[in-house]
Amino acid sequence: MSTQNTSQSPRKSGELDASFGDNGTTLLEGSEVKALAVLKAPGADQGKIIGVISTASDFILFRLEKDGVLDPTFGTTGYSRWGFGNTSTRSVPASITVLSDNKIFVAGHAQEGSIGGNSYPAAARFNVNGSPDLTFGVSGVFSFREQPPTAGNTSAPYLQQTSAIGNLAVVETNEDGKILFCSNNTIAPYRDWGLLIQLTSTGELDTTFNGQGYAFFKLNGQPTSSIGLVTQKTSGRIIVGGTTATQSFLAGFTNIGKTDTSFGEDGLAELKSDTAPLTLSKLLLQSDEKPVAIGRVPTTGSSRKGYVTRTLPNGKTDSTFNNGLPLTIDRPLTSLQLNSGDLDSGQSIIVAGELNTRGLSLVGRITKDGTLDPTFGTAGLSNPSEPGTPNYTTSAVVQTDTQIVIAGRKDSKPSVSRYQA
Repeated sequence: MSTQNTSQSPRKSGELDASFGDNGTTLLEGSEVKALAVLKAPGADQGKIIGVISTASDFILFRLEKDGVLDPTFGTTGYSRWGFGNTSTRSVPASITVLSDNKIFVAGHAQEGSIGGNSYPAAARFNVNGSPDLTFGVSGVFSFREQPPTAGNTSAPYLQQTSAIGNLAVVETNEDGKILFCSNNTIAPYRDWGLLIQLTSTGELDTTFNGQGYAFFKLNGQPTSSIGLVTQKTSGRIIVGGTTATQSFLAGFTNIGKTDTSFGEDGLAELKSDTAPLTLSKLLLQSDEKPVAIGRVPTTGSSRKGYVTRTLPNGKTDSTFNNGLPLTIDRPLTSLQLNSGDLDSGQSIIVAGELNTRGLSLVGRITKDGTLDPTFGTAGLSNPSEPGTPNYTTSAVVQTDTQIVIAGRKDSKPSVSRYQA
């Protein structure tokens, strides 16, 4: 177990925080940290870090103290192991969310049999102390087993929407305790469909959403990945970020799962890039309800560069962000990709990824007007050559306005690191 290092001098913005874990990083058990969240509710646990780690067969929840040390009051010595099914099912986590009552929601999918077997969306809810919440779903687990769509009905020029999902990505909690999340899957039986699912507070499909609690969709009939969603409180609109083989998009839905034609053009905002295809990895929503999309675009050969864009709340071009253009981030003679991001209280955009595809992690900060923040690191980016830098990044969260936490792997071990903001 890592122990806090208090002997280091204060670090500068964009540098690893040596007071966290062991010289800036906590190494954990398991295979890979898939997602992170920070406890925000006032109280003794505020600021603690919660996360989920994948293993060969199930997943592990963990909780860290604010300084990166495992919290012994959570689970067993800071860990809680669980899964979505029986011993023949491989449980693959994709997201973790702290709900309004401080319970923990983990979404992902359950893969049956060997690699390549059918894969079904699944979710589990946990109590504050890491124990499974057995009042949710069936013995604490929700599993989606509805019939996949066939030809599909066309509800808009761009959208084939049917009734019925895969890698669950982002979770939002409604005020009435209902849980809404999006999903896609590259494995049967729900291959190549984006999906919205809404559950009741007890872990059952909410039939007030699209008449049955779920809705599949495709863009122009192409295989579609839905990477995340946000909900606008003022209008109730759901915005889903997605990617096909040829383009990326934001799609608007009403709060009952129907296409919102007032968003973008007939419900769709196509995201542009100078090079194709653009691939999205994260969707955020600023306090003014403007969606922010983070991802990557190819350059030459196998190289990539980071991509960040923002629209108005209605999906139209936002001229106040980088003069209405996407912001691309690159480094000379190397590949750069962005995998995750978060917002600080001033609505600056925190991005995280790596150079040379799982080589060295990178953190950056973008101002509200869509430019790299020169007060952060070097010209807005951390130094990936700094000693102790993790190898790659899967998730990033703002712990406080002076602290950014990222997760991924370091030296072949699951890791959580903190940077000074």
